[in-house]
Amino acid sequence: MYFLYKGEIYEKNIYKKLKNFVLITLICSTQSVFAASYTDKAQVVSIEDVYREHTIKQPYQDCYTKEFHQKVGGDGSATNEILGGILGGAIGNQFGGGNGKKAMTVAGALLGASIANDSEKTEYRVVNKQICDTKYHYRSEKRFSHYLVTYKYNGNVYSYTTGNKPGKSIRVQVRVTPIM
Repeated sequence: MYFLYKGEIYEKNIYKKLKNFVLITLICSTQSVFAASYTDKAQVVSIEDVYREHTIKQPYQDCYTKEFHQKVGGDGSATNEILGGILGGAIGNQFGGGNGKKAMTVAGALLGASIANDSEKTEYRVVNKQICDTKYHYRSEKRFSHYLVTYKYNGNVYSYTTGNKPGKSIRVQVRVTPIM
């Protein structure tokens, strides 16, 4: 029996598909009937400890004292500048005559205030600060990783890795299948 789907003709023989499925199932099941497995003992020939190299990074603080020259600023008050202006004006008033005397008084006041201001800014003091940097020491270290076990079974030599140290013999699973 046939049917049409999206312009294509398909066979609707369910028996043919079922027959193929049964045939494949029988072939697979007969293979597993002939296959067998069992456990046996194998002689351990050697056990090697395997180590891996690890890099250890340890932080430490490297501290030192550094000297800084710090400019000492004014005290935030205009007192020094005012006193310098008055003193400079008094000295400038001693010179000149008439309008020159007034000019010298003003010039002396400005010069005195400027000198007082500059003297506050040119003072320095030494300040010591401790500075710390994080640095690292590196070292290599060998750490245990696993065992490499070599064993002999039925005249053949095999090996495997494990985290557990075996004894003088180990259990192996042997699978026997026929060659077809």
